[in-house]
Amino acid sequence: MTLMAWQDNYSVHVPKIDSQHQHLFQLVNELHDAMTKGRANEVMGAILNELVTYTKTHFQTEEELMQSKNYPDLEAHRSEHNRLTDQVMQLQKGFSAGRTMVSIQTMHFLRDWLTNHILHSDKRYDAFMNASQ
Repeated sequence: MTLMAWQDNYSVHVPKIDSQHQHLFQLVNELHDAMTKGRANEVMGAILNELVTYTKTHFQTEEELMQSKNYPDLEAHRSEHNRLTDQVMQLQKGFSAGRTMVSIQTMHFLRDWLTNHILHSDKRYDAFMNASQ
């Protein structure tokens, strides 16, 4: 069962960014799939490591694109990226220390974290980025 399905309304119409967003969806879905099969704790460490690493790479790509286009809200967006990265890193640290287990609440946090960022923050730059191409 898939937790997150890519839909057209998630697109920011920047192919590289959309592709990275889809990969983030895939990582969350892999973790969810493992959880539903009772294997989440076996794979969570590796998936969280990849999620943290890939999130940082993705945010850097977004910020470089914004900077190249002189996006006026870059600093606010960067601050949000820093906050989101910290949240995922705290989840990763909690799991590594044995304080965090994979639960439906964890999965909902990851789903909401990703979809809210795309639909509310990233969508703000959609028109700007595509108007200046």
